[in-house]
Amino acid sequence: MIDRAIGIAGIAVSLVFAVLPYFLPSLPNWLMIVGVACGTLLLGIAWGIVVADRRQFKLKGPIDRALHRLRVYADTRLPEAVHYENIFRWYYCPRILSLHSHDGEPLVSMGITTLFVSFEPGVKISTLKVRSLEGKLPSHEIKDFNQRFAIIAFTGEAPEGILEVFVEP
Repeated sequence: MIDRAIGIAGIAVSLVFAVLPYFLPSLPNWLMIVGVACGTLLLGIAWGIVVADRRQFKLKGPIDRALHRLRVYADTRLPEAVHYENIFRWYYCPRILSLHSHDGEPLVSMGITTLFVSFEPGVKISTLKVRSLEGKLPSHEIKDFNQRFAIIAFTGEAPEGILEVFVEP
């Protein structure tokens, strides 16, 4: 955030001192040169901060572990994150799939729940495990798993209690 502020200040200082001689022609030329140079220096400092932050992020590399614990409720409340390590964002989407006959009468109704977990920083692709600490886990499938995210689909509702998703070597 500070890099953006320094960059905007650098642009502002450069523009002000570049335009200033047109409004105040009696100012010496060296003042314009010094002002534009200071603005350019601030812009260079901001660029250096951005590059250094990106290099530091790339040097971290993928990590070995990630953990995400959710408290899942039996009613319509959304789950709450109880504990997480190296998780950037998560999304829990319960859906109900209904099949109807031509008459409009319901034939089959089934719940499907999808859990999307995004890792920050990326994880080494190893083993992704899903378990329920307090109840029986419904059948589930890991739809996709890579360094940045995992998508897990459950048949039916996830059980009430603590649901745990973790990556470990």
